[in-house]
Amino acid sequence: MKTCSHQVLPIEKKHLAELVLLEGHCFSDPWTIDQYLESLEQNNFKALGIFQDKELIAYISFNLMYDEAEIINLAVHPRYRRTGLARSLVSKALEICSLAMVKKVFLEVRPSNYPALGIYRGFGFRKISRRKKYYSDNLEDALVLRLDLSPFKT
Repeated sequence: MKTCSHQVLPIEKKHLAELVLLEGHCFSDPWTIDQYLESLEQNNFKALGIFQDKELIAYISFNLMYDEAEIINLAVHPRYRRTGLARSLVSKALEICSLAMVKKVFLEVRPSNYPALGIYRGFGFRKISRRKKYYSDNLEDALVLRLDLSPFKT
């Protein structure tokens, strides 16, 4: 899989205004700065971003919980889609999960989000269930996907 050469960096409090702006471009129900502030205070919450000329153009957020992880959000600014950014972010998140001894990674995705489904399936995620009327904006279902990680070897 070809990925872009942008550097993936941790998102910090100073990036939150940009993060909320990016979410507004990508989601119908974006998180607020307060929601992110509260999440960043939790040790298990991770957020990684890709910047272009100091502008946040893509990010992924996820929670680590013992030997499991959940990808919460993955977003790429519309101008930068289909350039490998999402794959780079998922790859880095899965690397962090492996180092943290995570065995299973979960996420929810809209069945209509074909680009995201393609990325996740490319990493080996598989559908395990469906949540009816999960998304509040249009009552679309959510597919629950899971990836079983092999033990990390040094």
